[in-house]
Amino acid sequence: MWAMKDDFLTLFMGGNVARTRLLRVFTFDAERSFPLKDAAKRAGISAQAASKEVKILEKWGVLKKGKTASIVLSNGTARKATAQAKEETWSFDPDFAYARALSSFVREISPMRYENVVSTLRACGKVSAIVLSGSFTGDETRPVDILIAGEDMSAEKLARAIKALEPIFGRELRYAVFTTPEFRYRLTIQDRLVRDTFDFPHLVLLDRSKIL
Repeated sequence: MWAMKDDFLTLFMGGNVARTRLLRVFTFDAERSFPLKDAAKRAGISAQAASKEVKILEKWGVLKKGKTASIVLSNGTARKATAQAKEETWSFDPDFAYARALSSFVREISPMRYENVVSTLRACGKVSAIVLSGSFTGDETRPVDILIAGEDMSAEKLARAIKALEPIFGRELRYAVFTTPEFRYRLTIQDRLVRDTFDFPHLVLLDRSKIL
C-alpha cells in the first residue's frame, strides 16, 4: 500500500521512478534536447535505466529523437565534430497529441518537497534564509531559483546539496548564496538580483533571522 505522502506521479507511473524523473526532465525543459547521458544525469538515474525508459517514451510519441553535433576541444580550440560523430539526443515532442495536457499534468502534480530543500541546505552551514524563485514559481526569466543566506556555508557541500535536489525537481537549479550581513545589505540597497527576485512571485521557505 502506497502512502499518501508518496509522489503521486510515481504512483501514477506504477512506481517507476526512472520514468517519472525523465518525464520531469523533458517536460520542465521542453525546448531542450538531451543526449542520453545528460538526461540520465539530470534525472539522477543510471544510463541503462534512462536508455530503457527513453525508448518507451519515444515509442509512445512523448519524446522525439534527433542528432546534434558535439563540440570538442582540439589544441585548446573549439571545433564542431564530424557528421559521423553527431550524438543522438531526445526532446519533448510538442506535436505529441497530448503534449499540452501531459505537460500541465506533470507540472501540476510535481512534488514541491520544500522540507527536502530546507533539510538538505541546513547540512551545508548555518542557514538563516532560503527563498525560492525562478522555476519554483514558473518564471524562468528570474535570475535564480534559490537564494540562500547563512554563515559558515561550505561551497563544496552546497554544490553537492543542489545536485542532490535536482533529480527531485527534474531540472538544474540555479542558486546564489550570501552571508547574512551581505544579504541584509543587498536588501537595503535593493540590489538588482534581490529586486528581480522579491519584486516577482517568490516563496520564503526559511527566515530564521527575521530579515525578510
